[in-house]
Amino acid sequence: MAVVEMQKVALIAHKSLREELLDALHKEGAIEISERKGVINVDHTEVAFKSAELQFAIQTLKSVASKETKAAMGKRTTEQDTLQAASHTDVRGTVDALHLLEQKDTEAEKRIQELISLKEALEPWVPLSLSLDTPTESLTTVRVMGNIPQESFKSLEESINNEIPKSSLMTVNTIDDECFVAINIWKEDIQKFEEIATSIGWTTQLLPCLKGTAAKLLEETTVEKKKLEHVIRKNHEERVRLSVELPSLQKVSTFVRWLNEKQSVRETMNETSSTFTLLGWMPKKRIALLESRLQKVSPAIALLKVKADEGEEAPVLLKNSILVTPFESVTNLFGLPLYGEADPTRNLSPFFILFFALCLTDAGYGAIIALVFGIVLFKIKKRPEEAQLIWLLFLCGILTFIVGIFFGGWLGLQAEKLPSIFTKVGEDGTILFKGQIWNLSSQEGIEFLQNLSMVLGFIHLFLGMWLSGVHKWIHKRKAAAFWQDFTNHILLGAAIFFIAAPEGLNQIATYTLYAALVLMIWGKGYGNAWYIRPIVGAMGLLSFALGLLSNSLSYLRLLALGLVTGALALAVNQVAVEFGNLFPIWIAIPLIVVIFVVGHTVSIALNTLGSFIHAGRLQFIEYFSQFFEGGGRSFSPFRRTTTP
Repeated sequence: MAVVEMQKVALIAHKSLREELLDALHKEGAIEISERKGVINVDHTEVAFKSAELQFAIQTLKSVASKETKAAMGKRTTEQDTLQAASHTDVRGTVDALHLLEQKDTEAEKRIQELISLKEALEPWVPLSLSLDTPTESLTTVRVMGNIPQESFKSLEESINNEIPKSSLMTVNTIDDECFVAINIWKEDIQKFEEIATSIGWTTQLLPCLKGTAAKLLEETTVEKKKLEHVIRKNHEERVRLSVELPSLQKVSTFVRWLNEKQSVRETMNETSSTFTLLGWMPKKRIALLESRLQKVSPAIALLKVKADEGEEAPVLLKNSILVTPFESVTNLFGLPLYGEADPTRNLSPFFILFFALCLTDAGYGAIIALVFGIVLFKIKKRPEEAQLIWLLFLCGILTFIVGIFFGGWLGLQAEKLPSIFTKVGEDGTILFKGQIWNLSSQEGIEFLQNLSMVLGFIHLFLGMWLSGVHKWIHKRKAAAFWQDFTNHILLGAAIFFIAAPEGLNQIATYTLYAALVLMIWGKGYGNAWYIRPIVGAMGLLSFALGLLSNSLSYLRLLALGLVTGALALAVNQVAVEFGNLFPIWIAIPLIVVIFVVGHTVSIALNTLGSFIHAGRLQFIEYFSQFFEGGGRSFSPFRRTTTP
């Protein structure tokens, strides 16, 4: 069982040893501290604000940091590096500088928007020689500024000459079929002008009352806008300069997280006048080692095993081999097992990776997946427990490559169109790839994959039933395990014996099958009164048969996806060739390459996603439903980590 056995413990020490003990536990990372009942509420507002300020600085500088700086952030750091950065980095100065830069940018951008609006208002009036602060009204006249469609200008001019002849009209500018006009009107004619102008599309313009002509103000606006844009550029350059502090700020962020973790633990302590007590969970096998290390801190620290509270669930920690660990990412998608429940990871791993490979059945796609995620792993240099999903896809790519060789899947290429160095002739005269055994373009190959899918499905389902029985057996429910689960396997064995029995044993095989059926009917009625047990059992047998049939058919998706992958790859190649035939060779070759690369990239992405989803679905619905409950709580130790 890959679920690590846990033990609840109590740590008791003198108050003077509190900080030393916290440091030792933080470094060791072996114990998960339990929450104290009736926890004292402490105001963390100021600490949270400072943490938020630090994160603001990190996120702001990340957006302008160079590749070299970001690469430095991704490097592993030691505990000593983190402590050094925490004591020598001017976080307050950096945060204040960034806030000041943000304030300057905000003010500059606000002013730039004002200048843009002013520029838009002034541009049509550049030819106007009057200063904009010149009064628009005298004792007898009013100057009105506005614009009117060019097609209506003649009508406006004639109406003013005929009906308010004392007015004077001046065309200032014409832009995009709009005339911008200044009119001096006697006050007594204002109402008449408004009636005439409104009816033919006049729009009054209210210009800002500023000292200087529109042309002069526009020039000043342009100069000021350039100065403000220069300020924004300078602020950006200053952020870039400050971004060299990012690696140090990230280490400080890690140190702040350590402080928060230690404070959280302090708040869980039960204290007396001279001692304090911490309760928590830890792996049982690590108790002796932790006890010996704490004794080096002080002999006055006691580590005791304690009984869990009624109804208290132990946290769950999975421990698998290096090859199985990547498959924990599949289990975690569904949920951790309950403490005391079997970890399904080891049992699902061969099925998941094989189902994934059968969904793709393309060696070329498998090689590309393995290469891509292999390069990622080489770059990030993380162990399987640190990058489970990436390792899982890397392993899936390798097996897909191997399985794809047997099925002759090579990026949708057709064996008969390739040089003979890559091909061989099958027993029926069909041209196959070297290493190919089954041909999915033939009925025989399709039937093989179909039968393989069904057989794997049966094995998968009956393994799930077996694990269900084992779980019940371990938890002292042996009768339920035998009648509800193991009778399924007795019937399966009897059915296989009936089908494969030599002619001389036909009668024995028949009686064995009948006996297994009776045993299973009696088993499916387990838990009911003896006189209704056969009826309930018969209904249970029917339900089992229907469920087995429907679940088994689900495994045919392996066949469907395997065929779809090949069809999509072949379609990409055909589209590339057909498009290439439409152009001269000097255009056709790069076009074919582009379509081939882009098409297969999309196909690999879609088919990888589909294979992962469907391989996972067969675990979660068909397999886990037989024996797995899930819902465990992850083990979260009080640990000092340097990862951000």
